[in-house]
Amino acid sequence: MLKVFIALSTLNRKTITKLCLENISAIIKKDGSTKLAIYDDASTSYDEDFLNQYSKDVLRFRITGGIERSRARSFRDFLYIHTDYDLFYMTDNDTIHDPNFLNTLRNIYDASSTSFEKKLPIGLYNSVYHSDPKNIVYENDVLSVRKTCPGVSQCYDRTMIAQMVDFIDKNPEYETRYGFDYHWPASLGVPFIQTKVSYLEHFARDKNEKGIHSTFNIDDPMKDFDRDRAVLPTPYLEKIRDEIIKKIMKG
Repeated sequence: MLKVFIALSTLNRKTITKLCLENISAIIKKDGSTKLAIYDDASTSYDEDFLNQYSKDVLRFRITGGIERSRARSFRDFLYIHTDYDLFYMTDNDTIHDPNFLNTLRNIYDASSTSFEKKLPIGLYNSVYHSDPKNIVYENDVLSVRKTCPGVSQCYDRTMIAQMVDFIDKNPEYETRYGFDYHWPASLGVPFIQTKVSYLEHFARDKNEKGIHSTFNIDDPMKDFDRDRAVLPTPYLEKIRDEIIKKIMKG
């Protein structure tokens, strides 16, 4: 079984962070071949002890430096430290994943070599804001091939990570220009495989604390939840969505 290294970036938003970590920790516990590493960007809503409840691998930066720093560090850690893992999966602390998402990742990765000329990176989050027809190269009822993929759900193998680390080493300006969501994967020169069904939901914010994907000019959290909601979520995610929103709104 392919071993998966999950790099999860955190910054404040304690309620959704707790729900996210509870969700993903339960999935990993049942899986048995996955490691969760948390990269915290100097959160003020909680401390390292809070994060250590969910992972022994917590890197907490002393000052906030932006998500690019967290992403780049996780790429290098996977490449040079966590060398016994096969796949790298990155996500954020405002997500809830379907319990079957790891098996889905492995199955798509294994099957991709027979369907494409080379292995492609994978995304499991299908959203309105990434479904522009100009972004879609090919699609059927199950999968699509897309030029870009939401940074909240991206999966790479070791060869891909090595190539992207080489790119940011040679082009350091892209390590601080939101490059992980576009420039880094673009350096691979290949598109993403994107599932039509979403295997995670993205909530973007807490009740009173907005995130990077919030609209910032709207004070109604429900509008932000709807703006970033998944397209074609799994039955599990569809069922649990209202419960998660209630917990966020309760705080």
